[in-house]
Amino acid sequence: MWLAWLASLAFLPLLTSASTWHGFWYDLGIFGAHPTLDYKSFDIKAPEINIAHWDSRCEDGYVLLSPRGHFYPEPGPLIYDHLGNLIWIERKYGMVMDLNVQRYKGQDYLTFWVGVDDGTRGEGSYYMLDSSYEIAHIVSAANGLKGDVHEFKITDQGTALMSIYEICQMDLTPVGKAADGWVYDGLFQEIDIETGELLFEWRARDHYAVNESFMDVGEKGTAPTAADAYDYFHINSIEKKSDGTYLVSSRYMYSITCISPTGEILWILGGKRNMFKDLSGGSATDFTWQHDARWYSDNVITLLDNGANEHTRTSDHSRGMMIELDFENMTATAIRIYDSPGHFSSHSQGNLQVLPKTGNVFIGWGKPSAYTEFTLDGELLCDTHYGPSMFYWFGWVKSYRAQKVHWVGKPSYPPDIAVDEAKRTVYVSWNGATEIAGWVLQRALLPHAPDSEFRTIDYFPKTGFETQFSFSKDTTGYLRVAAVNGKGEELGYTRVFEGNSGQIVSPSLLPPSTLEDRSIQEFLLAACVMAAIILVMWKSKSSLPSLYFRMRWWVRRRFHV
Repeated sequence: MWLAWLASLAFLPLLTSASTWHGFWYDLGIFGAHPTLDYKSFDIKAPEINIAHWDSRCEDGYVLLSPRGHFYPEPGPLIYDHLGNLIWIERKYGMVMDLNVQRYKGQDYLTFWVGVDDGTRGEGSYYMLDSSYEIAHIVSAANGLKGDVHEFKITDQGTALMSIYEICQMDLTPVGKAADGWVYDGLFQEIDIETGELLFEWRARDHYAVNESFMDVGEKGTAPTAADAYDYFHINSIEKKSDGTYLVSSRYMYSITCISPTGEILWILGGKRNMFKDLSGGSATDFTWQHDARWYSDNVITLLDNGANEHTRTSDHSRGMMIELDFENMTATAIRIYDSPGHFSSHSQGNLQVLPKTGNVFIGWGKPSAYTEFTLDGELLCDTHYGPSMFYWFGWVKSYRAQKVHWVGKPSYPPDIAVDEAKRTVYVSWNGATEIAGWVLQRALLPHAPDSEFRTIDYFPKTGFETQFSFSKDTTGYLRVAAVNGKGEELGYTRVFEGNSGQIVSPSLLPPSTLEDRSIQEFLLAACVMAAIILVMWKSKSSLPSLYFRMRWWVRRRFHV
């Protein structure tokens, strides 16, 4: 029997497509725990994406990941397109968490947490990058506290919600420990982004007792020390509704809590203090170790029911959920369930997102290196892996959340290029640029010729993160490649290389300066001119103070400074 099975394996490549066969070996771990792709023009390797299931009904958009793990030695933010092609990767921030696109004052920003963590919680601040990938804001917690990895949420009011863990003392006699034990208090703050002012703060220990937790306090010692505090609540998501109420998820309480604008508990779904009658035979209130509770409508919430932690499985598999709440009758109904493909278990992390255009449901599974898109009714559309499914249990490559978003990236740095002189092949890429439709090969007679003297000689559609093309041996002069959008507008230029030898002879360039950039350049030019005039006047013994004030008045009037 086993000989027949081995023989059948030999014929599998003939029965399946090359991509299917590659995906099979990928998920089996044959290519390693962290398969990556190399690029010629760009020196950072990125995780290879394996699309295990594809459907054209999946929503267009960009997938945001913040991978880390034992087999991910250089963590950092990642953006892919919906086909699994790399868009942006960055290493300078180190490990980040909770990468997202959020809107603030009419502008989209990439937001993420940066700091130090202990594998479960963290201390740091929140970065907001504009469309050019430059830091626009850094938001921190108030009162000397540090922001945690789990949540940074910009509200419709333009404020920021952030999760925080603070070690403090608490009476642990209800769980058989000392009265002066140590815990991680789960709290959140609402901060004014511009001023850093604290607008609101809520603490779990003011409302929840330690014996409501489902997390084991441990057997060692009479009480956890400050260095080994008991994380009894574990806050992992916060959302603010338009009526001013807050929705808070506690992983270790198995509960979702609605909090009034003044901090009182309005209702609790799930856990030991559940206030709702379950009309779904327990499915609406028996979620465990959950993440990412969000409002879908005024009476429907979504969440990811992990059904497991690092040591315990309380459910057969992880699932996304939509739960309808009837506040008049205080009932809860599970109206939709989104089962993990193959019924795997996510022991930690993860999120659920309802996409804005199609209404599809997008789930990042957290510890398993996968994200999945369903129809609203639960049909599986697309299932994508950024690490082998064979190793999901170990979490060797994982991302706290995965988001599908709409984003426009316009990097402040130019495109990259590499030229293989022997093969007469060019490799071009532009890390972070989202508007590239293709690449234009241009030629000039001199290496430092002005833009007007470069003439287009060929066009190549963009293919993935890196596009490669060949150029003829007869192509003489000095060449460069311009990135162009769908309208044919030039977005940026690579370094110039010599057509015969392929040698790089100039730096890369961005397009002609914007009006604002020209103003800065003019300002610098004016400063140089002013310095030259002062020098001349000094030599001629003229009145320097009068000249100085006239020049300062002119500069301020011209540049509004």
